[in-house]
Amino acid sequence: MEISNKSEYIFGKNLRFLRKLKKMTLFGLSDVLKISKSAISDYENSKSLPGLDVVQKFSTYFDIPIDDLYNSDITEIYKKTGKIYTKEAIKTPKGNTEDIAFENEKYIFSIKLLTQKLESTQLQIQMLKQLLESREAENKTLKINIKLLEEQLKNFDKLVAF
Repeated sequence: MEISNKSEYIFGKNLRFLRKLKKMTLFGLSDVLKISKSAISDYENSKSLPGLDVVQKFSTYFDIPIDDLYNSDITEIYKKTGKIYTKEAIKTPKGNTEDIAFENEKYIFSIKLLTQKLESTQLQIQMLKQLLESREAENKTLKINIKLLEEQLKNFDKLVAF
């Protein structure tokens, strides 16, 4: 499983678990968070990852840090402890909620940067594909020109032979 697919899988598994733990249907969660039922289903089934704004909604609603939604197996934590720690229960070395908020912001910023890098890479791939298509068209044109020149050369040789 690739890293991005692993994140999708963990996120989807966690989302489904948290929704069911709150005894909510897809429709119920959709209605509360104003996110389409099909989008939530896609997230739960690891078909896609939501944007940061949507992840923030899930994080706030379920009171779970964003990092844990992506990187922790919340079902295993629940099985071992019988509870899910929330943002409020997490203590930094200083025990300051401002530190937690700062760490969350850093994480969101990192995700935004990675998203921008991904979009940039996708644009580069599109440009390379277009360049390749352009080169292929140029090669076809050159081949046609070569054939035309060969024909002209044959015709010229026939004229000179007379």
